[in-house]
Amino acid sequence: MNHTDRRQTQLHDEYAADDLLTVQEARRYSDHIFNLFRPHIGRRVLEVGCGIGTMSERLLTVADTVVGLEPNPYCATRTREALGTHPRFTMHERMIEECDAGELRAHQFDTVYCSNVLEHIEDDAAALRTFREVLVPGGRVLIFVPAVPAAYGPLDAELGHFRRYTKATLTHAFAEAGLPLQLLRYTNPVGLVGWMFNAHVTRTRTHSPAQMRLFDTVVAPWALPLERVITPPIGLSLVAVGVRKREVGGQESVVSSR
Repeated sequence: MNHTDRRQTQLHDEYAADDLLTVQEARRYSDHIFNLFRPHIGRRVLEVGCGIGTMSERLLTVADTVVGLEPNPYCATRTREALGTHPRFTMHERMIEECDAGELRAHQFDTVYCSNVLEHIEDDAAALRTFREVLVPGGRVLIFVPAVPAAYGPLDAELGHFRRYTKATLTHAFAEAGLPLQLLRYTNPVGLVGWMFNAHVTRTRTHSPAQMRLFDTVVAPWALPLERVITPPIGLSLVAVGVRKREVGGQESVVSSR
């Protein structure tokens, strides 16, 4: 079955916004992702790739300010409709590479949040370096990415994914960027089974609303809380938290986790 490879066109395609609207229906899963990162979220957040504002809304429940970057005009329009009047949210319709670095640093960001975005960037280590440079010392980079290269299928290409990660490849990207990891773990092993089936059996090219509803109503209520007790050895996605070192006595050291 033919599929569209959007790795070079994703920034200008309405497909991204339509897909995010489908995924947004899985509210339990979005809450699960947010709660994995919540202990590491600071007060001044830069959200790189805010999409249609699904996570922006959650970030605003704990942060003083959230600045969102979203280069896709279809996604940006939906975010403005949802959060355009929020007093603590600002959005810029551009990539981080198009932003003035000094202006970003002036915000004194203590958190860069980036969910399902890094896999869309060809030079992921360079992107992580940029995230590091706009943070205050001791600030954290929070990354959520698709895992398991063997699960790569037509939907990944449709979404514009350059890759799916392993712990080793994501660790390498963080190391290249000078960001020591405080947290690296898999999540959602049940979702991985479904993704593998769709990638190699049905060869589906879109997220299925029916599958999303089934997961959120039948699987999520028991499978996601179970992860609080047993950390899965593999999963659909990887959760990573890196920290910008702070200088102590002229040398860099890593701040402790919260």
